[in-house]
This record gives sequence, C-alpha cells and structure tokens, in this order.
Amino acid sequence: MIDLLVANASQILTCGRRGEAPPLAGKLQGEVGLVAGAVAIDKGRIVEVGPEAQGLAARETLDALGGVLLPGFVDCHTHAVFAGNRVAEFEERARGVSYEEISKRGGGIKSSVRMLREATDADLAAQLKRHLDRFLDLGTTTIEAKSGYGLSLEHELRSLRALGIAHEVEVVRTCLAAHTIPPEFAEDRDGYIRIVCDEILPAAAERKLAEFCDVFCERNVFTFAEAEKILRAGKACGLRPKIHADQLSRQGGCRVACRVGAISADHLEFVTKDDAVAMREAGVIAVLLPAANYFLDQPDRPPTRAIIMMNCPIALATDFNPGSAPTQSMPFVINAACVRFGMTVAEAIVAATINAACAIGRQKEIGSLEKGKQADLIVLDLPDYRELGYWFGEHPVRAVVKRGRVVRSRA
Repeated sequence: MIDLLVANASQILTCGRRGEAPPLAGKLQGEVGLVAGAVAIDKGRIVEVGPEAQGLAARETLDALGGVLLPGFVDCHTHAVFAGNRVAEFEERARGVSYEEISKRGGGIKSSVRMLREATDADLAAQLKRHLDRFLDLGTTTIEAKSGYGLSLEHELRSLRALGIAHEVEVVRTCLAAHTIPPEFAEDRDGYIRIVCDEILPAAAERKLAEFCDVFCERNVFTFAEAEKILRAGKACGLRPKIHADQLSRQGGCRVACRVGAISADHLEFVTKDDAVAMREAGVIAVLLPAANYFLDQPDRPPTRAIIMMNCPIALATDFNPGSAPTQSMPFVINAACVRFGMTVAEAIVAATINAACAIGRQKEIGSLEKGKQADLIVLDLPDYRELGYWFGEHPVRAVVKRGRVVRSRA
C-alpha cells in the first residue's frame, strides 16, 4: 500500500520527456508531457504516473476534483530576504521618476541595504517566513534565494544564514554580495570588489551558506571585466556562477556567463540571436523575469522567440524583490511570459518547472513528475492547463504536495 494517491485529474503534466535529458529547448520547450491517470507517491517519492497509478491502494487519497496536476513551481531567481519595502519609491515611479534616477539618489538597492542592516535577525526571519508562506500558497515548492542587501561580510552572511530557515519551501542559496557598491565604498569600488572576492565569497563557501554566486552586470553597477573577476573568484571557492545580465542596457553580461561557465544568465532584455547561440553552446540557461519587466514597465523585452528558435533553453522566475518585482506568484509570471514575452502556455510551464530546476542544478530531484523523483506537485482548480496562462489575477492552486505530504489544501 502506498502513502498517497493523487487522483481524478483532468490532465497530468509530467514536464519530463522520456529519452530527453533536461533542460528542454527549441521545439521541446513546449513539451509538457500530457498524460491521463493518477500520481502514486510512497515515502516522499513518485512511484507511478499515469493510467498505471489508478486504482492503487493508498493510505491517503487527494482528490483533484477534475483539476490539472503538474510539478510544483521552481522559482529559480528571487531576492527573498529583505527588510521593509519600497512602496514610497513605487509611488515616485508612478509620478514619472525612473528606476535608475531613484537609484542615483540613494534609493533602489541602497535603500534596501539600509533597512536590512537596521533589522534584527528576528525581523528578517519573520518577514522571510511570510514570504515563503505566500510562495507555497501560490504553488511554488522550491526557490533560489539571494543575499545582496547586506553588502558587507557581516550582513551578507546574516542574510544567507536567515535563508536556512526551516520551511516546507526548499531554499537554494546564492551569494549576491556583488549586487551594487555599498555607500561606504562609493570612492573605492576596487576595495569593495576585493572584499567580495577575498572575504565574502570564501566565507560563504567555507560555511556552506551558498551554492551559487551572482553579480549584477549593468551600467552604473558592475562592468563586464569586474563581473568576470567576481564570478571566477566565486567559482574558485566552489560556488557555481550565475549572473544578472543585460536587463537595462547591453553590457555583455550574457557573454560573461558563457566565458565563466555560468549555470544561468538572468533578465536578458538586451540579448541578441547570436547571444542565444553562444549561451546554448556554453550550456547557459536563459532565465527570463517578466514580472520585473512588467513592474518597471520596460519597453524592451527579451527576444524570446529567437532564443527558442536558437535552441537555448528558457526558464522563468519571479525575481521577487522589494523594488522591481514584489510578487511571489508564478501563475502571474506564466501569464506575463505569454502576454509580454510571446511564449505559449506550454513553453512557460516547462520554463517554470523542469527548466527552472535545471537553472539551480536540481533537475534530478524536482521539476517533473517522473518515477523516483521527489514528490513535489500541485493541483490547479482548472480543467485545462492552458487556462493557467489565460486567467490572471487569480489564485488557481487548490492543493500543494511537498515531499509526498499535502501541505496546502483548500476546498
């Protein structure tokens, strides 16, 4: 007898293509692996998917009530640990002040740095728990989360330790000490870069507080050469590289990702078809962040269709943060990817599950509904998976299963 049977689904999306190793790219980007039947779970693992699972004896049955089953969302790019919010800056932007102008005046990331440094550990833990609860409510079962609002050895390590919180949502940690230059190093950027390379990244790696390192390669932040130096320093410590690339201007960050062997390059509003080819050949996943593009109302958008045509795999994430993407909703991200970036619903779902798992090195465990994998899945209150991209502003998640246990359920 198995532990749990998830039955009576209208559709099951496995997001795994038999015989094809993920990530899925090109024509396979939209292969959701649609099957009928049920999902059987035992000891936290999937033991059967499809018609063969129907009728298996189980200690517990989760009735999908004709809804869609799919893997739990994997949010592979978030800034989930921060203090306070930046609603005042949002109001300024509504009056026409640009994001970059606010940043030049000491707002933006720097304002979040001030708030985090002033917050207590208890403050950070309480706010982070609220964020994770909301992620789970909306169907996200694993997130990648970055530091980057501390910008000192003490506060970067504080942030990374906070992300070790016990919660149903799994948190994969990234050190983003190179988010910007902190105010106290405004006249000594080389000095701060040395601290990042020689102190913060080695400490995060030695204490096993992070798996990845990241850098914001953008005008007025870190240059191509600085970004490469920082990522190579992290890689030397055993931290796999990621990069914020080509979001607000073309700085060549995606090419840095290719040079250092990054697992992903994220944002990518200003990349080209040739960049997509280079990323494909270097094994770099293109992580697109449509919620940030929407919230900043950017006129420039990634060449999504060209990226797909060049067989470069795409993942999606919220970019959850207090300044440019205050949302934990992957359902909204899927809608925005369809409306603003021209993806199909199927392509977006693959990007939010198995490809996102690849972008954090977790594809062998999560991201698809296949035998032997960790049993992370969600039940949608929808009869057709395409409605996930069609309805927006909705809460379509009826139930969430994490490691084989029902952790969220609503009638």
